[in-house]
Amino acid sequence: MSMVLTTDTQPEAERVAFWHEVVCRSFVPLNVATPDADAFSGSVANDRLGRLQLSTVHAAAQRVRRTPRLVAEAGDEFVLLGLQNLGPGVVTQDGRRAVLHPGDLVFYDAARPYELWFPGEFEMKVFMVPRRFLGVADADLHRITATALRPDSGVPALASPFLAKLTAADGVAGERLAASALNLLESLVLDGAATPEPTQLLRIRAFIAEHLGEPDLSPASIAAAHRISVRYLHKLFSAEGVSVVRWIQQQRLAESRRDLGRTSATVAAVAHRWGFSDAAHFSRSFKAAYGVSPREWRLASAPEQAGAD
Repeated sequence: MSMVLTTDTQPEAERVAFWHEVVCRSFVPLNVATPDADAFSGSVANDRLGRLQLSTVHAAAQRVRRTPRLVAEAGDEFVLLGLQNLGPGVVTQDGRRAVLHPGDLVFYDAARPYELWFPGEFEMKVFMVPRRFLGVADADLHRITATALRPDSGVPALASPFLAKLTAADGVAGERLAASALNLLESLVLDGAATPEPTQLLRIRAFIAEHLGEPDLSPASIAAAHRISVRYLHKLFSAEGVSVVRWIQQQRLAESRRDLGRTSATVAAVAHRWGFSDAAHFSRSFKAAYGVSPREWRLASAPEQAGAD
């Protein structure tokens, strides 16, 4: 039978402090901030299924942080999987930011700092297991944290409805359910980790190419479109030895150079087409990259165009 801890049993003035204690007792030491302390309410229903702890959290808006200090003090090695049941949520860890909607799954690791943010009323079902019982490599787990696993295909499509209905059970049935749940968690990690960072970088580069002509294309807009943090985006590009901004400029200059050699549009028009809002800045950047001005490049390529005609 579930152990239910709720703020409804407390005087209004003591509910926030009680909630902080409930959250830390149910999971790991955390900092909890509630924007509407006067009207706050929340409940946690805790159950056990073998080595898994099953918890359903239903509460008002809040921000929960596992800080570096709390990690250092407690050092709890638990892996948590959240299943969003109600409302939006955001999980941040390891330079990534997962935006959650009902049905989405997300892993986070208590051995490293993380943050959970719920802007309104929400419900999340949380599965917590000691790290030593989850048979996956650290590198694979690290790759999948704070990544929204959508229940529209693959393993998440099977896992989300199964985990949503999973409840505590005793005896042989409970042992089998616990083993199946652990196997499913391991499959989720391995399935998600099978999409390596190079593949993600290819998708991001394709996105940049598609939106190259938009002047407001930026690391922030790219990161938001791929539901990752700007910091993680910079990390992906740093492995290639070039910054995101530099990569965008290189691609814009390359496309501009091609257009200058094959169209009669003005230099300013070409610059604008490929996302340069300042023609003078475009000319300086072009000369720095290719050693000649855009007009000099066009004149030099004109004979080739004439011959090709």
